Amino acid sequence: MGHPHVDNRTPFALETLFLADEEIRPLAVPVVKATLAITEDGRCMLADEQVPLNLAGETWGEDPEKSSYKYEPEVAFTKPATDVVLIGHAYATRRDTKEMMVGLRVGPVSKEVLVCGDRMWFKALGSVAMSGAVHFEKIPLVYERAFGGWDRDHQDPRKHSYEARNPVGTGYRGAGGFVEGLRPPNLEDPRARIKSLGDRPPPAGFGFISPHWQPRAALAGTYDEEWQKTRSPLLPRNFNRKHLNAASPGLIAPGYLRGDEPVVALGVTPQGRLSFSLPGIGPPVVQIRLADGPPQAPPMALDTVIVEPDERRVLLLWRGNLPLRTGPHDVKEIVAEA
Repeated sequence: MGHPHVDNRTPFALETLFLADEEIRPLAVPVVKATLAITEDGRCMLADEQVPLNLAGETWGEDPEKSSYKYEPEVAFTKPATDVVLIGHAYATRRDTKEMMVGLRVGPVSKEVLVCGDRMWFKALGSVAMSGAVHFEKIPLVYERAFGGWDRDHQDPRKHSYEARNPVGTGYRGAGGFVEGLRPPNLEDPRARIKSLGDRPPPAGFGFISPHWQPRAALAGTYDEEWQKTRSPLLPRNFNRKHLNAASPGLIAPGYLRGDEPVVALGVTPQGRLSFSLPGIGPPVVQIRLADGPPQAPPMALDTVIVEPDERRVLLLWRGNLPLRTGPHDVKEIVAEA
């Protein structure tokens, strides 16, 4: 049997993934991805170009081990709540801006990050201090500019250490203490500002969290000798589906968003404020016809909202899943309607 026939009657991108759940039960996972343009009067309109599903993901740098995600791989078999992500820059609205607050609110979800110009740690009179921030025009809102990173100064690699919540950040020191050229982060949690070199504030950002970063990694379960003996290759029994949510702390909704929520973003455009409402599109209906039964329509949940002020667009992803008897060959036809 060949590939199932796909009839996408929506104006959006459609992809059906064939995945497995914690028990390696086969699933058909339809994902509908809408690309919407943000108009000047605060509406969302269908964009001319519909962005396809990003199966591999994309990092900000060439080396994925040293870079944060710009776009996560969109291959989760489910998400238990909606991820809200902002991709863009902080824009100073005055020429003498040294620090400013950037904020995002999408319905019940909100977060603020303090953005500072470049600073340095320096040593004077036997103590370590932080220089004042310099003026800036715009700063990328990426985890490379937040607290974190590695301390590889010790000549013994076994004594290297890193910030598990953000291994790609800046400003982290382990036992090594002061080093020339160390930069404090540009992005800070306004409730936990850095005051000394030994501070360990939570990394601040609006982007995707990699699955091996904490606290997300802890939700993946325990891969120990007991798991190897009694459970492998299944996921651990203490695997938590919240691991599949990839938004920054504070930007995971309490459940699924409806898709009609108001959006306000401050400090992410040269004008200072971006406000609009999500389009209020109902979940698409995806009918999956199986070889041995009537068509079924798995519930589709809005599980990812990506706001991109620089492109004046928003991406919405709806996802469902349908258990299969044996695998992809169970599926004969997929029909999607808006």
